[in-house]
Amino acid sequence: MNKEFAHHRLASSLAGQRIGHTVIFHPETASTNDVARSLAETGHPHGITVVADHQTAGRGRRGAEWFSPPRKNLLLSVLLRPAAPASEWPRLTHLAALAVCEGIEITLPALRPQVKWPNDIFLSGRKVAGLLLESSFPAHAAPFAILGLGLNVNLATRDLPPELRPITTSLAIETSQPEIRRESVAAAILRALDRLLMRPAGEFPMRLDELRRRSLLLGRHVRAGVAGRELTGIADDLGPSGELIVMEADGTRRELNAVDYVRLLA
Repeated sequence: MNKEFAHHRLASSLAGQRIGHTVIFHPETASTNDVARSLAETGHPHGITVVADHQTAGRGRRGAEWFSPPRKNLLLSVLLRPAAPASEWPRLTHLAALAVCEGIEITLPALRPQVKWPNDIFLSGRKVAGLLLESSFPAHAAPFAILGLGLNVNLATRDLPPELRPITTSLAIETSQPEIRRESVAAAILRALDRLLMRPAGEFPMRLDELRRRSLLLGRHVRAGVAGRELTGIADDLGPSGELIVMEADGTRRELNAVDYVRLLA
């Protein structure tokens, strides 16, 4: 069926929220993050949301291409103007990951999403969503962040290139449903994000406990690429701002903030 995204329905369901108070829809664009960035640079407010049915230059972390056929998935970006100090902005990715998990569970209660630190969501051991946070601190304008989300909603196995089939899934694949309303999933995620971003900063340790419970990595062997070198060990814990703590074979605990990649080892 592959219906066009019902953006008017999404906008009306989010009326009165800080996140999603305005929804801008594009049938096709290069990147929703780029559109949201342009809006930020021209002074648009916190919470404005850009949605597309198709991206011609969608990207993930470190410029990786995001595969998504037209009218299949949820592709959106949110303009954020956080009041928190810049040192706390990395927490936005962790809060967004929780919001995606909560939104999926609210819409499809049988599913149990997990977070693959720092920015991927998995179902049944395969990737279903990715987040991309891009921050900007202009010299003569207010700082902002753009939060991008790509979530596989109605992607079918036959839509995927053979090399992606073992590692990629969708909400439709996991539930065997022929069509899931993308705007319903989007509304649940954006409501959850709005709620989480409104919580006091002092509650972030509680959010960390939720991330620990949902973690795909904790307690498992991982390999991480950090500044041109590799390290391996047990993903042991999350630090106070959401850092991944890896315990190497000699007992050294490494606190990871920015990484090139993190992979599970068999």
